[in-house]
Amino acid sequence: MENVLEVQHLSKTFVTHKDSFHAVTDVSFGIRPGEIVSLLGPNGAGKTTIVSMVGGYLLPTSGTVLINGIDRYKTREKPKVGVVLGGDLGFYGRASAQANLLFFADLARIPRREQRQEVQRVLQVVDLANVAGKKVQFFSKGMRQRLHIARALLGNPPLLLLDEPTSGLDVEIANELHQTIRQLADAGVAVLLTSHTMSEIEMLADRVLLFGAGKIFTTGTVTEIVAQSKVHHIDRAATLEESYLALAPMLRRP
Repeated sequence: MENVLEVQHLSKTFVTHKDSFHAVTDVSFGIRPGEIVSLLGPNGAGKTTIVSMVGGYLLPTSGTVLINGIDRYKTREKPKVGVVLGGDLGFYGRASAQANLLFFADLARIPRREQRQEVQRVLQVVDLANVAGKKVQFFSKGMRQRLHIARALLGNPPLLLLDEPTSGLDVEIANELHQTIRQLADAGVAVLLTSHTMSEIEMLADRVLLFGAGKIFTTGTVTEIVAQSKVHHIDRAATLEESYLALAPMLRRP
């Protein structure tokens, strides 16, 4: 099975008049259809830089980003990628959910005759079809986060980038979003997830990229990462959080 996302020797260096900073150095990985891969590492490790380059918001210094075989930066054809940065911004509060999504469907160059059907489809995916006519300013934070996912799904992108998708949400709403994300993966969408919530990664990630100082330190399933940490308990298995804390000193920049 070919990878939806193929990152090859990706690097990013920020240069100022005084110095240079290597945010990401020679990173390579792939994500298959239906696979959820999580970037895990401390603040400043380079995770957001990776997401920004894959999403097309930041030009790499070197390396290649392929999405379904299309080079993100070297071809005129722009591959479809859904990006969820979350937060309270990004929508027109006085407009309805449907009106907002119709606007973004137009920006995404979805043919006019298909837009209403496509908006209805993505609202159903995130369970917001019953409030399609409600103004976004009256949405709860959880509803807005689901609307962000709906916006990202316009046009059926094969790759979804999720940056802290449940940050600030209560447990019940976060669990609903987890179910939505898993359903999308089960339908074949490839997902790149960044999160500081260890339970979220344990629940969702098929594979973890442990990231530090701009490089991949190690990769594996949650069980494999736990085993590599060498954290043991007599009466139970170590958690991902305990294992991460044991490995964290090796992930920080010198």
